[in-house]
Amino acid sequence: MEITEEIKHEETFDDKKQEDIFYALLNGKTAKETIETSRGKFVVKYPKQKDLMYVDRKVALMRGGLPASSFDDIANFSMQKVAYLDVVIESGEAWFNNLKEKNKSFSWGDMPDTDFIDEVYVKAWTFRLKVQGDIRGDEGKTDKGTVVEENVPETVGDGVFSGVAATVK
Repeated sequence: MEITEEIKHEETFDDKKQEDIFYALLNGKTAKETIETSRGKFVVKYPKQKDLMYVDRKVALMRGGLPASSFDDIANFSMQKVAYLDVVIESGEAWFNNLKEKNKSFSWGDMPDTDFIDEVYVKAWTFRLKVQGDIRGDEGKTDKGTVVEENVPETVGDGVFSGVAATVK
């Protein structure tokens, strides 16, 4: 029998990596933001992959075992919004926190105002996109400019695409 010593790899990040949101999230930190809505402020967290998987499980529970194709797009999106908010909204105004304290099984699906759900969802999703952009890095450093091509006609001639302007990006 051979006895081997366990190799421990400890990663030490330099100052730049410690400030990088990717490494911060990877090391257990949580990105949060306070969003303002028509009914007060809410603390929203950036969902990691495990949170998104939990959203999917909540949606599957809402479907009661039926396949997604059994529901129209609007119903599927409504379930997605509710499950997403259930996972990413950590706290809010006193009325909201008291409601969650009284009802441990509270869900955003209990909200009577669908416009309010939409408002909060849009702001929470916008925060997610902002953090995702920060994780990917500065988009300004990449060359995504329009390619200038010579000899490209301004519009397409006869046929199905007649009159369609041509641009190269």
